[in-house]
Amino acid sequence: MRIKLGPRTFEIPAARFPQLGLPYLRLLTALHIPIPKMVRVGGIRVALLSLLLVVVGFALCFVLIIKGTTDEIIWPEVGASYSLPSTIGDRLQPDDHTPMTRSQTLQINLGNGVRLDKLWLKNLDLGKSGLTNAFEISRTIGVTGAQVNVGLFTITNSSAPTLDWANMDIGTVTLGAHVDGHTNAIQLDNTIPQVIIDSDRGAGTYIVENSRVDRIIITTNGDDGASIGEIVVDNVKASVGAWDFDYLKIGTLTMDSSNKFGNGTGIDSASAVFNSTVKARVITDNLVDTPIKVQ
Repeated sequence: MRIKLGPRTFEIPAARFPQLGLPYLRLLTALHIPIPKMVRVGGIRVALLSLLLVVVGFALCFVLIIKGTTDEIIWPEVGASYSLPSTIGDRLQPDDHTPMTRSQTLQINLGNGVRLDKLWLKNLDLGKSGLTNAFEISRTIGVTGAQVNVGLFTITNSSAPTLDWANMDIGTVTLGAHVDGHTNAIQLDNTIPQVIIDSDRGAGTYIVENSRVDRIIITTNGDDGASIGEIVVDNVKASVGAWDFDYLKIGTLTMDSSNKFGNGTGIDSASAVFNSTVKARVITDNLVDTPIKVQ
């Protein structure tokens, strides 16, 4: 190779790179193993193989994701309560110290002087652990003298662990329930009038059917009380608590033999108590003591 710079000419000898012999090529040549010069990629088989590899890879990734995922709740669900401040919470359990806190209670508030033609309670299931009363008729605290005046009160096909009635005036009372022991101290008083509430003019109606609640509370909210033509309690079942009725003036009350009350303590321990503050002009007592445990 010659390079001319001005008047001078330089000659550079040509350089040659050494030829490197690859042993494995020589071995393949010695064994007469053909070496492909070109690999062709294409065709339907290759396409199907590629698709299969993609599907298998996707399935493996999906399995790994499921295996690595927990079922812990990390976002609030509708209707659920969570403990704070943890972002992953558990459903809160009922407070052991206040199990009687009202929840799912059917509370019927009778306004001062309200008038109803009927109040029907049918096919109801009651009960909540820790409750003292499953069915209560009373008056608001602070209200004195208020009474619920009822023309006809009928109780059929119902049950509860215990029953406790007090502060009632009844014209005619007929008791025929099966009870796990009872105390009947109803006071006979021939001055009790027969309450009759027949006129429905301007009266309202209250009907509850086919429901499940923890308890029923009926309260009067004024000194003038309330007037109800007919109260029907039919197929009302309580698994926990007493039927505690107070402050009623009733024309006729009937509780027939289809009703059952008992807490399993035996017939020598009263599960049904009719206190001496219950007064009636006509009393028919067909109560039957028999071992019963309602739960």
